[in-house]
Amino acid sequence: MRFRDSASAAASDDRMKGRTSNDLRREYDLISSERAGGHNALSAINAQNDIARELERRDR
Repeated sequence: MRFRDSASAAASDDRMKGRTSNDLRREYDLISSERAGGHNALSAINAQNDIARELERRDR
């Protein structure tokens, strides 16, 4: 299994640039709620991972 260490095209710098860290945290929490409810689409998991990477990058 290979783990990605960069964001997907869907989470490119252009898409993340206009969003605040609070916006990203809210979206991350929303995805977490959906996943807890049994909606575990691969695209949602990837989006959540991309958001986490972006938040980590901003905190550096």
